Amino acid sequence: MLKHTIIGIVFFLFGIGTHPLFAQVKYEKESRLKEKDVPSIALDFIDSLAIKKKVKWYLEVGFNRTSIESKFKMNNHKYSIEFDTLGNLEDIELQIKWDELNKTLQDSIDFHLREDCKKFIVRRIQIQYSGDRSVLLPKIKTGESAEDYMIKYELVVKCCYENNINLFEYLFSNSGQKLKVSQIVFKNSSHLEY
Repeated sequence: MLKHTIIGIVFFLFGIGTHPLFAQVKYEKESRLKEKDVPSIALDFIDSLAIKKKVKWYLEVGFNRTSIESKFKMNNHKYSIEFDTLGNLEDIELQIKWDELNKTLQDSIDFHLREDCKKFIVRRIQIQYSGDRSVLLPKIKTGESAEDYMIKYELVVKCCYENNINLFEYLFSNSGQKLKVSQIVFKNSSHLEY
């Protein structure tokens, strides 16, 4: 009997580790940040974009990192630019629609989501640019491409699986390879224990 119990526990633990939605947990708390509290390096980067609309600043605090984020609209697109707490550029995210992805990328992402979820709804898609600030600044200003930056895609997905429904953040490479999956938890979630 003990032998069967141990075997059952091993298979259970193995099954948890190999489940397609065995994901990290992502917790972020955003709070508004006054411009006077933003590092000058980050302010200079945003000022160089000559944004005509209002820029909102946020402090993002997660389990193991803190960052500063600016959000604004430019050329009819929603942007989110993330900086570390010293003001160094981390990445630029541009919100896009599903039909703006090429067909091959759509098919690859769709395959991974169907593998993980019985049903799903894509809530948000962002193209994420990361690289040297000197390369990304002209990219965001003019839209012209350079070769020296990395492109990833971040999706927020409502996923139904094994009688559960949760929000997940997926990160895909430019070729559609699944890089990371994180379950999004909120402040009042029972998943958070300190």
